[in-house]
Amino acid sequence: MAILITQSLLSSWNYMMDCREESQDSAYEEFINALNRIKKEATLEMQNGIDFENAVYAEASGVPREPHPKWESGIQAVAKVIRGGQFQVREQRLMNVCGHEFLVYGILDALKAGEIYDVKFSNKGFGSAELAGKYLESAQHPAYFYLVPEAYKFTYLVSDGQDLYPEVYTRSMSRPFEEIVEEFVKFLKASGLFGIYEEKWIAK
Repeated sequence: MAILITQSLLSSWNYMMDCREESQDSAYEEFINALNRIKKEATLEMQNGIDFENAVYAEASGVPREPHPKWESGIQAVAKVIRGGQFQVREQRLMNVCGHEFLVYGILDALKAGEIYDVKFSNKGFGSAELAGKYLESAQHPAYFYLVPEAYKFTYLVSDGQDLYPEVYTRSMSRPFEEIVEEFVKFLKASGLFGIYEEKWIAK
């Protein structure tokens, strides 16, 4: 039986490994909750991201909606880029690493002419946000390149509701996803956590 693996679980692990010392305890707790598949209550920031994405998909699809009082320029900018693409595309693909079979699963925000797009909402205005290279170490674009072998480019479309910041990665700029998964599995085994992962993430 394959074990499910998602970029969101890997992102939680990455954050725990790379966060500042003062955040390590809370990051570890969040990772353990993710590993145990304990759902996190949506914060205001998370809900803002959901609402922004939904407005973008509606605008890009031509669905009638009321203009947003604060985010309209950002919604329009992102929707213009992904218009004509496929939205919320579900993909899965098997992988064998460290003697285990994994089912890699992900939902692409948009896929258009060989380019994958991921919509991100920044609750911080761009004037105070650190943007350049923000997603360089993310597992998301390597995961999605693995899921869509024909894709040649991945673009994060980051908006604060006003402006649009695109961060682009090509396949050659990305780590092989197999390497990331191998590191993750070795960490879990060394930490005595692999049994929890096997139990909670069996693909059904």
